[in-house]
Amino acid sequence: MANQHHVMDLATIAQRLVVVEEELAQLKQRVQPSDQPWYLRHAGRFADDPEFDDMVRLGREIREADTGQ
Repeated sequence: MANQHHVMDLATIAQRLVVVEEELAQLKQRVQPSDQPWYLRHAGRFADDPEFDDMVRLGREIREADTGQ
């Protein structure tokens, strides 16, 4: 009794595996493969976003201050 483990019978494991396989198939259907690299799929995502423009500006200012330009 020193090392008790919860043991599932083979039927229970098989049932759970069926559920996992069904859920995995559903997830695979939701994920649409693409021929484009990830960075091209996201290119332009922040176009005309004033907050993104501010982040770019602030980043440039920090880099310029660090290099003394």
